[in-house]
Amino acid sequence: MKKLSALILMLVCSLLVLPANLNNESNNRAQDDWEDRIELSREGGTTRVARQSTFSIQSRVAQPVAEPIVEVYSSKNDLQVLVQNYSGPVWVEIYGARGATQATFQIYDMGFEVIKLSGLGAGEYNVRITVGSEVFTGKLKKGHNGKR
Repeated sequence: MKKLSALILMLVCSLLVLPANLNNESNNRAQDDWEDRIELSREGGTTRVARQSTFSIQSRVAQPVAEPIVEVYSSKNDLQVLVQNYSGPVWVEIYGARGATQATFQIYDMGFEVIKLSGLGAGEYNVRITVGSEVFTGKLKKGHNGKR
């Protein structure tokens, strides 16, 4: 009877500890994802204004165009670029003291592209993304062999 009660007690304790470990593991993954995100700032560009059109019986206001959303993430030896609310070409430039690379790709409302950084040495790089008339810039720190 003592063995059975000890076994049940161990099982209950294990079940209480397991969710706490899983929660810590998912929090660490979320923090790692946050560290891999490159903060972007918007430079220049034009502002969009809703135009008003008049028809014979009624007047309508054109729907304002949604601003493009650009997110950039880095991992080991590549850069992931996510663009939303935009259709057209996207230009990505990555440049620094240890080298440079660039890429162009087409987006239809929403898209994702992976850019390989294998030709760039360890160091700090500027990232410049042009989406239509909007320009987004940020900093990328690349470590030795793709590690930070």
